[in-house]
Amino acid sequence: MVQISGIKMFSAEDICRNLHVAKETAYAIMKAKEAGARYIGRKLLISEDNLRKYLNNEKK
Repeated sequence: MVQISGIKMFSAEDICRNLHVAKETAYAIMKAKEAGARYIGRKLLISEDNLRKYLNNEKK
């Protein structure tokens, strides 16, 4: 987990570790259009809020 401007951001590795899924599944979650993940530099990151919304199947 990385904190940027007070916002918790999660990488694919963080998702793998916490949700007990494969790396491919973590990237599939993050690359889903409705997930809202963003590249920051060379890393794909998703905010805590966007990840929570995606996992709860909420609309933006």
